[in-house]
Amino acid sequence: MKTPITVLQEMMMKLGQIPEYECVAQSGPQHQATFEFRCKALGESVSASARSKREAKQEAARAMLLCLSTIGHRVPPPFATEFTQPSHSNQSAGECSEGKAPTVDSRSYVALLKELCEEYKLPGVEYALVADTGPAHMRLFSVRASIGLHSRDASGTTKRQARQKAAADLYLFLRENLSRLTHDFVEEQALVRAHERAMERLVETTPAPWKPDLGQRVSEYHYGLISHTGECTARSRRRLPVVLDQCLRRAMVDTDPEKRMAARAVLSETDDIEEAAERAAAALELQTCWETLDPLHVLKLDAAPALAFSGHSRADAARAALRYLRRALRDVSPPPPAAL
Repeated sequence: MKTPITVLQEMMMKLGQIPEYECVAQSGPQHQATFEFRCKALGESVSASARSKREAKQEAARAMLLCLSTIGHRVPPPFATEFTQPSHSNQSAGECSEGKAPTVDSRSYVALLKELCEEYKLPGVEYALVADTGPAHMRLFSVRASIGLHSRDASGTTKRQARQKAAADLYLFLRENLSRLTHDFVEEQALVRAHERAMERLVETTPAPWKPDLGQRVSEYHYGLISHTGECTARSRRRLPVVLDQCLRRAMVDTDPEKRMAARAVLSETDDIEEAAERAAAALELQTCWETLDPLHVLKLDAAPALAFSGHSRADAARAALRYLRRALRDVSPPPPAAL
């Protein structure tokens, strides 16, 4: 795709004329200067503003192409309709010389430059922060965009703005100097491709939001509990016995030593696992309660705090309870007194 300056130059050469460009104004501070260019051709005059002289000249040529299109000259698309604005019935064709082209360009030159490099096998674009000046409330960043031996520097109040300007300057430079080789590069299609690739990356990196299982029944909740405990991490598995051990030890410290001795005797004398668990709990004056949540069997002890042991059978649940009771009854000693 040819640049506006190239298209206007070719049109004027066919008519035996040459467009005239003139920088008529420069406003704003030095680090945020705005340039205004005026373009004259076929008796018409238009002006446009931009942050760089090169871009302002391009916008002035673009505005002149639009003006010539409105007064009946044949202008190749998309310059004839790219910046078409709503017109009123009483607007004359000569009024185009008094208007100005839009100064805001919403195109992403970073994406365009990347697509240009990929399509024509150019080296990848490299961006580097070369300067960071100014006070905290008025920072000024300078970014350099480089492709091989060609580079352009640009400044802005944000890194993103400076990067966009540097990419725009480098992109326009390449399009002007490689216009014959990149005449088939369509900016609109390149922007569409860049947008599609960005959306694909977003879909790949964005995790799916959590959604509740609305089809789960209360009567089947324990099935989910089984799968959840099966996926327990190794850290949680190491931490769970420690927590239960601390809870049981605190309960054993407050228990009468005679009751602890009776519980130890029961654990050493009884061979039946279920009976041993129930008799040991009774010796400690802890009530036991069996519940069945198919396929789990649960043994509850009314300790402080309350404890529950589960297994695929009553024997497995009782075996888990005995394992922690033996650990709690071993080397039980009262906690040291608090320091005053």
